[in-house]
Amino acid sequence: MTDAAVGGLESPAEPQGPERVTFPCFDGFRALAATVVLITHVAFLSGFNERSRLGAFTARMDVGVAVFFMISGFLLYRPFVAARLAGVDGPRAIAYFWRRALRILPAYWFALTITVFVLHVPKELPSTGDLFLFYSLFHLFSLGDVIGPILSSYTLVTEISFYLFLPLYAFVMSRWARGAPRRQVQIDLAVLGGLIVAGIAYRWGIRSRFDGERAFQLLNILPGWIDVFAVGMVLGVISVWLARRREPIVFRRRIFPAVSWALAAAAFVAISLLMGRPGRIDTLGQDMGVHYFYLAVSLFFLLPGIFGPQEAGVIRRALENRAVRLLGLVSYGLYLWNETLLEKYVEWTDSTPFNTSFPKMLAVVFVATVLVATVSYVVVEKPALSLKGRVPFRRPAPTPAG
Repeated sequence: MTDAAVGGLESPAEPQGPERVTFPCFDGFRALAATVVLITHVAFLSGFNERSRLGAFTARMDVGVAVFFMISGFLLYRPFVAARLAGVDGPRAIAYFWRRALRILPAYWFALTITVFVLHVPKELPSTGDLFLFYSLFHLFSLGDVIGPILSSYTLVTEISFYLFLPLYAFVMSRWARGAPRRQVQIDLAVLGGLIVAGIAYRWGIRSRFDGERAFQLLNILPGWIDVFAVGMVLGVISVWLARRREPIVFRRRIFPAVSWALAAAAFVAISLLMGRPGRIDTLGQDMGVHYFYLAVSLFFLLPGIFGPQEAGVIRRALENRAVRLLGLVSYGLYLWNETLLEKYVEWTDSTPFNTSFPKMLAVVFVATVLVATVSYVVVEKPALSLKGRVPFRRPAPTPAG
């Protein structure tokens, strides 16, 4: 699938920059995004996408990719903006990269090792060169194995590319966006608008010139998704600007979350019914339409968790439900393991790909993936994240005199 990279791997409560700001809906966002990604994988391999009228909708649940990327743009850029507008130092580069590495690599390496060497996916052991590309997450840049043993791991390459890009962008903005806070925000929004336009132009150019695997590769590196990341960054800038001001009344109305999600649902229906199913996108217009309807779905889906009173409303309470948040906590594991377990389900049950029971496959694979993701979180992710305060080469705090 275009699968849902795990863009929003940042804990919404993680302190970075001059303030500690929490966004309690974001675990719920990640839980829903990871779940729809799993559903679209099962729907594809079971053949449900082609057999059922509802397949038009399950085939487009890979919209979770855009959701995760937009979450990353928002959560990761916001601390840099908050620090700059407050006139203090932002996240230090070493600490930032250390936390990003701990969040992504240990769980990925664990899943990749089990997938390749224990579960034998693929059945033939990859070459040493390919293993290097997979473990280093460079395979999206290879002309050979763009898709790794963890099929959707190419989206992690895009995510990591954004991690590398973001501090550089923040540094440039710290030099360009100077003056009063309002002027800094105006400059930042103007530059981000330019990034969005550049992303549109890039996608148009690539889709006009290439097709097949080459187009897939070029559209999934960072420039192909920079517009979605940039919209998340725009939300981060606006969120910081409004944090110490009175939010517009539209965000404070009780109906705002419902209207926002209704717009997200309308955009999703439009993708599903008007833009063609994956694999049947024949025109440049269809490809552009799908990408930007995905962007619209993600935007309206996330707005209630960013603006407005976060303790109010049925939608926010549902996102903040304990069970939903726990699922969001292990969402990275859902992403890493669902396709491997789906493939093993077909093998172990002797099922026929594209002609098997969708409900049964979904129930078994969902439960198995949640269980494995929970083990991965407890055994690998949580211990790794406990090291985020032990930043290598960090300068010790000065000792008070006397």
